[in-house]
Amino acid sequence: MNLRVLIHGYFGFGNVGDEAILSALISEFRRVFGDGVEFVVLSSNPGRTRRVHGVHAVRERLLSPTFWRVFLGSHVLVFAGGGRYGYSTWRRITLLAFLARLLRKVVVFRGVGVYPYEWVGKPVISDRPEPFRGLTGALIRIALNRASLVTVRDAYSYTVLRLTGVNRVYLEDDLALRLKVPDPASCRDFAVKYGLIGGGVLGVNLRTLDDETNRVVVDFVAGLIRGFLSNGFSKVVFIPFGFGSFKGRFFDDDLIIAKMLRSRVSELRIIAEELSPLQVLCLFNYLDHVIAMRHHAIIFALKVGRPLTAIVYDTKSLELLRRFRDGNVSMFLVSDIKGKFR
Repeated sequence: MNLRVLIHGYFGFGNVGDEAILSALISEFRRVFGDGVEFVVLSSNPGRTRRVHGVHAVRERLLSPTFWRVFLGSHVLVFAGGGRYGYSTWRRITLLAFLARLLRKVVVFRGVGVYPYEWVGKPVISDRPEPFRGLTGALIRIALNRASLVTVRDAYSYTVLRLTGVNRVYLEDDLALRLKVPDPASCRDFAVKYGLIGGGVLGVNLRTLDDETNRVVVDFVAGLIRGFLSNGFSKVVFIPFGFGSFKGRFFDDDLIIAKMLRSRVSELRIIAEELSPLQVLCLFNYLDHVIAMRHHAIIFALKVGRPLTAIVYDTKSLELLRRFRDGNVSMFLVSDIKGKFR
């Protein structure tokens, strides 16, 4: 009998970082268990997930017979990586974990980010971890203490869970850091397609946030780009890490802020085609410098060892850069940029 693994995460939303987490997790299971693994991914867009990863996917709908069929038929439930924000999200997660344990399934949390505050598309940097309280805190304590394994991707998340009363928590790097960097030679045709061959290529990734943040970030980054162009860089390419999902979720769509930036920098070329994580990592091989705002754009730049200018808007990226920052990395907080441009 094959091992049937059900994977829960922020999948199908067109987010390159979360899809990189999923790619790394699938590769890890296949490396350990070979071909004897069947995957089902809980996805907001099953067709998109099947296209990117070549695995079965269904929507997480509690009233759907399809969901219950794959849930009941699974052996392992994995809550995989990414940031999990707020009380309502964690109540839903713990209820699924409870049910899985009652049915004697293995429950695993891998490389998750645990943030008690809600996130609605505005910059948030929290330096003081706070526990989950009340009913949600109790649910988290019981569910995660009964899980087979709980790992988190940053010390902030570790402290939140320990303060909440979770006894066995381990730190591991973001799962996307496990992706194998493709050989640049194997990516050359792909790089040619997007005009990245030749020296002086500046890669840019920004994420769409609230209107005020968008405005000041675009002003600041436009100035940075002009500096690079006056110092020998000849190409500027915007690589989205969010391709949009549902109406109203502006923070999933990097193309919104990309178009704002192009109105200020006419040389900017935008890659508007949705790419897989490995395809994006291929392109990073051909960049000479990266300006990155999304967490996983920062990770990709670090993985390929490119000089990096990071625009930091959240807790997870600030902690990552404090760990990995070196002479090739400069960092600007969005809060400081806002102060400068007011």
